[in-house]
Amino acid sequence: MKRVLAVLMILVVLLGSVACAEDMTLIKGTLKNSIKLKKSYPDNPVIEGVSSTTGLPASGEAYTPLMVVLDNSEAAHPHWGVSQADVIYQVPNAGEGATKLLALFADHYPEQVGGVRSARTPMVPIAKSWDAAFAFAGGPELKSSNVDPTSLMSKVGMYKAKKVYDLMGGWAHRVDFVKRPHNSSCHVLDIHNDLLANGAKFEQRPFLFTDEPRTEGKDATYIEIAHRGDDKKKRPNPASQASYTYNAELGAYIRSNSSGEYMDRDTMEAVPFANVIVLRVKFKWTSGYVYLNDHLKGSGVAEIFQNGKYVRGAWQRKESEDRVVFIGPDGKELPMQRGKTFIVVTNDVTEVSYK
Repeated sequence: MKRVLAVLMILVVLLGSVACAEDMTLIKGTLKNSIKLKKSYPDNPVIEGVSSTTGLPASGEAYTPLMVVLDNSEAAHPHWGVSQADVIYQVPNAGEGATKLLALFADHYPEQVGGVRSARTPMVPIAKSWDAAFAFAGGPELKSSNVDPTSLMSKVGMYKAKKVYDLMGGWAHRVDFVKRPHNSSCHVLDIHNDLLANGAKFEQRPFLFTDEPRTEGKDATYIEIAHRGDDKKKRPNPASQASYTYNAELGAYIRSNSSGEYMDRDTMEAVPFANVIVLRVKFKWTSGYVYLNDHLKGSGVAEIFQNGKYVRGAWQRKESEDRVVFIGPDGKELPMQRGKTFIVVTNDVTEVSYK
């Protein structure tokens, strides 16, 4: 009898999934941008008292943007300290659709954040685009700078600027409430103070913000993003396959994956994202390691979700010293909704659907 009930429950779940899938609109994955872009997009002004990364009232803390690598395996959730991050990225890490997260702290600096894992080269241009310091727990040592994060960080001047923190040499400790190897905790506040003590200089690169909610576009109150690496036939990595449900009261999306809602272990509350963006870029491979085409220089397609609406936009970044500019369907820089932003850096194989 128990076996029969178990089979029936599985059938109910499967039928529900099929019905849900039939209701979803699948976005055709492409790397070819059809929006006419401007030759350049000027940097946005720094507005006193306003956070450059969220558009919300600034904390008043000195600006030392810090990008931290977070473990995105199922056993690593929930993370801690992430409710104070302004922007979070999901980035390719390896084959079989594995990913890691990058959390940008630029307005609030919690004492600890984790669990922290090793670096890969797709993360380096993202940190560089914010002129941010970069914290990570080691990484592969390879001959090619395309896939050796240490070589690439040196090439783009991050070591010279003293903005590299390898947590294998300090600035982190192991916590006892998560199993190894997911339990490395980064001392964010200590790094923030160290950057100030060393006189590190940072260029603020604000998003463009608006107080007008998005009204144009197709309704998208529920989103599913299935990251598959480079093989369309592969099943999505469970931790890298996420859904985003729009909460109109919050004016933000709540992210969920196989571990449940994306929440901060410190607060046990879900982290809301006012902007969800899929940045599509070609993946390349060397020695079995992935890197981003031209290390995220050039332009491409961006799927944009704001206020329960979807539009296709674009992204542009001309040089390694530049920020990534997100562009709306009109070819102008995309106005961000005030609040946190989640950016999925992936390719045209990843399936994005909504309803």
